[in-house]
Amino acid sequence: MRRDSNNILKSFRNAFEGIESALKLERNLKIHFLIGIAVAVFSLFLPLSEKDLLWVYFAIFSVIGAELLNTVIEKFLDLFFEDYSESVKLVKDIAAGVVLWYSLFSVVVGILILGRALFSWSPSFVKLFVSGVLIFFPLFSAVARRYRNVGKNDKSSGGR
Repeated sequence: MRRDSNNILKSFRNAFEGIESALKLERNLKIHFLIGIAVAVFSLFLPLSEKDLLWVYFAIFSVIGAELLNTVIEKFLDLFFEDYSESVKLVKDIAAGVVLWYSLFSVVVGILILGRALFSWSPSFVKLFVSGVLIFFPLFSAVARRYRNVGKNDKSSGGR
């Protein structure tokens, strides 16, 4: 029995070392981790139900988990592909997109739950605000992408 518990403890130790290493290596993970801790602690002082706290914590853990997976994907690809590759770039961009998607989810959860608790926002205002965020983000992304592509075309044609 002792041997099994040592293996379990070793597994936990390895997992914590992995998280610690990722925190040292990845700036965005550090940022998400610190924001997550701040929001988690701050949430304890608000009049939130257990259900609301669960949603807040789920959002925090989701973003950090997605960021850890993004780090794993990036490091794994870097092991096998030293030279630039459009395919590798695409996979890394998609992995980063997953983090962004979960981050948007956490913003929506924060607006719904923390906004209501802090500012007494009405449910209809929260729905309108969240809908605005969900509509604005894809539109902003599309405009930014189009603008970035126009800039690339200008550079390749000598800026004319």
